[in-house]
Amino acid sequence: MIKSILKLTLIFSLSFNLFALENPQADFMQKDFKVTLDWLENRPKSSAKDFFILQFLEDENLTYEIAKKAYDMRKGNNATLDRAFKQKFSEKISPEDRFCYNASILELKSSSSKCIALGLASLKKASDLSKNDLNFFISKLDSYPTLKKDLQTIASTKVYEELRDSGATRFLKIFFEVSDSYRNKYLNKNIDINFLNELSKNKDFEKFLRYVIYSKDLKSIQRSLDNLNTNITLSSTISFMLGINAINNKDLLKAKDFFNKSYNNSYLKSDKDKSLYWLYLTSNDNSFLDELAKSSDINIYSLYAKELLNVKIDNVFYSIELKNQATSYDVYNPFLWDEVTEDTKKNLDEIKLQKYYNIFSSKDTEPHMAFILERFEKYKTQYYITPYREILKNYDIDKQVLIYSIARQESRFIPSAISFSSAQGMMQIMPFLSKDIAKELGQNYNIYEQFNPRKNIEFASYHLDKLNRQFDNNPLFVAYAYNGGAGYTRTQLKKGLFKEKNRFEPFLSMEMISYNETKDYGKKVLTNYYIYNNYLNSENKISLSTILQSLVSPY
Repeated sequence: MIKSILKLTLIFSLSFNLFALENPQADFMQKDFKVTLDWLENRPKSSAKDFFILQFLEDENLTYEIAKKAYDMRKGNNATLDRAFKQKFSEKISPEDRFCYNASILELKSSSSKCIALGLASLKKASDLSKNDLNFFISKLDSYPTLKKDLQTIASTKVYEELRDSGATRFLKIFFEVSDSYRNKYLNKNIDINFLNELSKNKDFEKFLRYVIYSKDLKSIQRSLDNLNTNITLSSTISFMLGINAINNKDLLKAKDFFNKSYNNSYLKSDKDKSLYWLYLTSNDNSFLDELAKSSDINIYSLYAKELLNVKIDNVFYSIELKNQATSYDVYNPFLWDEVTEDTKKNLDEIKLQKYYNIFSSKDTEPHMAFILERFEKYKTQYYITPYREILKNYDIDKQVLIYSIARQESRFIPSAISFSSAQGMMQIMPFLSKDIAKELGQNYNIYEQFNPRKNIEFASYHLDKLNRQFDNNPLFVAYAYNGGAGYTRTQLKKGLFKEKNRFEPFLSMEMISYNETKDYGKKVLTNYYIYNNYLNSENKISLSTILQSLVSPY
């Protein structure tokens, strides 16, 4: 297919508006570049522009009017940008209100009802008060009936029954807002099937499950979840979570029912593969493994099935046949990459593919072409390319494998990639982290240098060295920490994950990571690690079974 496309006649010329840049390197890569309002006005609305608006707002001398003009140029909802603008220009809290927010319980007792309402607006704080203190404040809050009602409920001797009888919406509101200790003590009850069914229809049911299933304390609720009827309407995600909960409760028949429902309702091939593997684990039925080994998706489950059944992986490629011609495309320019990603979301046919073969014709655009090809082939073929060898070859082989594994997941090796949270470059380093690393390395800091692969990889390598020391060079745990933070990862591992040895491990521990993004990220990086290690480290190939057996928590 690829060779035949290369033979196609060039039907139209390069058509990107931004290709008209006279300077082949973006202006923000110049040493003395500074974002101005005029510069922003001449850039299209995009996630890239949102990033530069964020840099513009860093100017301490900005007036509200000028900052608002820049802020109004944003593409859409961007939590990082919204938060930065509000923090810079939000209305100042009065000294009186600030006192109330921070007042001690003793101080609140001698304050006005308004001050009490401000001080106890957080039910998390209020739920840790004694019954006597709660009743005192309730008597002062006639002007604040909603808060008064919430405090009366929290102070009740039958809080669970009251919340259950008040309906799913109110039950979940209080459940989410109170402190962990209060929730564990008063709301950790066996939920009857009728109320479970009511909860399952609420839009926040998945959020509720995430609170419950990943907790080590809410055992009564966890056990009652197995009573849910698998015939009711549940999403594939919720069904899968309930399957994992049933595994934790040692109810394999119920778990199998939930995993089967998850498989049937899944849209993504990767989700179907995950459910298939758990159907195999809960039943020991090799037919599930056989089906999984036929999957065209590259994931930890399909690869493991292929290894166990000695099935060859035939849809992974390590290079792309390029024209090896110079190109005017600026790999540092995120505005150009935004255009490409938008242009290839749909209607990516052979004619459009040929256009991109002519644009991405040089070695440094190999990652861009790999991205296009995977979209064109609907991800049935995966490219595990190894760009920037001239930079990576300076690191030992284990570091190379780890960097490639993370970079592929973070950015597909695109130097100009920017995330919604403003992570930058091939390795998607957050600005606050790159700034700290520059300081630790004794380097002058220029945020735009992170679009340069050499600098981005240098900083990522430094960060990975720290994570490797903390997590015993374990690629999965390092991946968790790279995505979710070292502190979060330690907290997760200290829950007892990756300690036991049984038929469900380490896969069960992988599913008990509480942040969904970090959970999925770790599995994807581990998949990359397995493939890259056996490609780059030919003298020390390792089986996926061996990698999985090495996943033992250092905590």
